[in-house]
Amino acid sequence: MNVARLLLAAAPVGFAAAASAQVVIEQSTVAPPTHATSLNFDEPGQATGSLPATYWQAEYGLVIDAGDGNPVVDNWSTIFGPWLGTGNSFFGNFGVFITFDSEVVEFAAQVWDPSGPPGPIGGGLFVGAFLNGAEVASGMYTPAWGTDVDSWFDIHGENGATFDEVRILGFGFDPSTFADNLSWTAVPAPGVVAIFGLAGLARGRRRF
Repeated sequence: MNVARLLLAAAPVGFAAAASAQVVIEQSTVAPPTHATSLNFDEPGQATGSLPATYWQAEYGLVIDAGDGNPVVDNWSTIFGPWLGTGNSFFGNFGVFITFDSEVVEFAAQVWDPSGPPGPIGGGLFVGAFLNGAEVASGMYTPAWGTDVDSWFDIHGENGATFDEVRILGFGFDPSTFADNLSWTAVPAPGVVAIFGLAGLARGRRRF
């Protein structure tokens, strides 16, 4: 398992046991647990072909774009082989760029790219998490291609760390990135948290 970490805040001086907030990126052969919201591009009514990056925003609260600005959804396994997921998947020429409408605490996806292992003259798959445009975690990985080995990525915040953007980009000669089986957990908006808090307070008062 390949793990990348980037500290967001140092632990307070004098509190050695206090954990630092950080975002962690893990690459694995095993699918992580499915998070609160999922998108596998096979949902009823899902269109295929060239789609606008905002196609999923109204229902799922995220924008998914390709590096060349031409996102395409199709059943690519019929072209490349059954190893490329099942059913439809997202194709992003020159990368897959996902921006969430709200901050998220965890995200998982299956990714394939022909860029090969990182090297001094190119190659490798960049996976990064960002918050308000600032990088909070990143790493270079050997992407899966022609096999399902190490095709899963799981990004999660620890100790309150969050992110609102994920960028996946191959650095090979032909960085054609495919993504499928997305899932994520969004952080509730402050107003929603306040409503839940008031509801809890009201329930507590009724007990007396």
